[in-house]
Amino acid sequence: MAPKWRLLTTTPNMIEAEILKSALESANIPVSLKWESFNAVLFGTSASGPGTQVEVFVLEEDWPEAQAYLTYVD
Repeated sequence: MAPKWRLLTTTPNMIEAEILKSALESANIPVSLKWESFNAVLFGTSASGPGTQVEVFVLEEDWPEAQAYLTYVD
């Protein structure tokens, strides 16, 4: 059975998403990023700027720990 991913949070850009991903993975929490950028569609790729956001997903079973991590760091 394929793993079930759950949305943890959304970041305003890829840079913040990669920082969060690195921190979670250092706590042994696998992360998947989904990046959709209006700029990428119109003008090529852009890691930040208006119209850019990144969804950060973690495995369903890791979600409570990841959420607690976000609460602790925030």
